[in-house]
Amino acid sequence: MRIAVGTILLCFLVSFAWGQAIPAGTLLPVMLDNTLESDRSKPGEEISAKLKQEVVLSGGIKIRKDSKVMGHVISATPPAGGKKAKITVQFDHIEIHKQSVPISTGLRALASMQLVAQARNPVNTNAGMGTSVWDLNVSQIGGQIAYNGAKIVKAPNGQVVGRVVEPGAIVGMPMANPALGCAGPTGNTTEQAFWLFSTDACGIYDAKGLSYASGIGGPNPGKIMLKSAKKFEVRSGSAWLLQVN
Repeated sequence: MRIAVGTILLCFLVSFAWGQAIPAGTLLPVMLDNTLESDRSKPGEEISAKLKQEVVLSGGIKIRKDSKVMGHVISATPPAGGKKAKITVQFDHIEIHKQSVPISTGLRALASMQLVAQARNPVNTNAGMGTSVWDLNVSQIGGQIAYNGAKIVKAPNGQVVGRVVEPGAIVGMPMANPALGCAGPTGNTTEQAFWLFSTDACGIYDAKGLSYASGIGGPNPGKIMLKSAKKFEVRSGSAWLLQVN
């Protein structure tokens, strides 16, 4: 009995310590495991996503690639009576070293599964079949270019805004995008993981008519609302750039 209580207490303390170690502003680039549908998803339905790039925290603490981020559907309503279709979700736990750690996350950017596939295609298509992936230049979601060979990421104006850790994994400081409603670094002032996203990525990409309430701070932290005038779905394989509150 004492052993069981001790184990439960230890797990709680580990989870608490991990939760405290993930500062506000930390970005979690993930791929959705489930498909969300405004006319079929149900409140309480479990959802999950996989972290697509290792996240390094202060002190060298690491959240491994492919760690699960878990949550649930809060509500889903089809369009009716002139009202928009809506899905509200919440990602509230992350798996770290086999421990489920509570977190609160909002949404900085979202891209369709089609755009995820497109972002993996090289910009320099004449590179040849035998060329290493390190020699390819890849367009990030949001318009920046990852120059794998030079290990840098450039904005359209030529400014270096990040670096390539490995093909398909970039780090940099989050750039403010006031036109789309995203702030610069908040809380966490270390380099952030962006996976396929640009360092100024913000909002919804390749999903016509879809808008969102981010759940980053504000009156409903952690509650991500997606809405559209028509019924919609967000398919498994879509990319979400989550931000810890």
